[in-house]
Amino acid sequence: MTFGQVKSFYESKENSPCEITTYLIKGGFHQRYGTGYLSNVKSGDIPSQWQHIMSYCLEKEENKAYPFTPCGELLFWMAEISNAVSPQDLKKLAEKIVENEPKKNRRIRNSEIKELCWQKIKLKIDSSQ
Repeated sequence: MTFGQVKSFYESKENSPCEITTYLIKGGFHQRYGTGYLSNVKSGDIPSQWQHIMSYCLEKEENKAYPFTPCGELLFWMAEISNAVSPQDLKKLAEKIVENEPKKNRRIRNSEIKELCWQKIKLKIDSSQ
């Protein structure tokens, strides 16, 4: 799976509903405002994960950077939008994360998201080619 394949897969999904990801982010699971992809997002605003994936892929393609290691909320969005993981499983994980002080456990929560979503996302993208 290449960055170009990822970008191509998600390019048409800008306006796809992502209620579970929005719940996760509103619940406090995101990078700090003013850093990373939230550099230009006002505190409290819900950032566009579509814009996040598009800029992430472009940056990685230009810099020939590997491997593909997006943050947890982006992986979560990718899984939700692609239907790679069932809404029930995503909601269960989102509730667990929001209820367990995600800001203090971001690394652990990112690992849980990756464990649930990553291989299924890869399979979804690979099978679409």
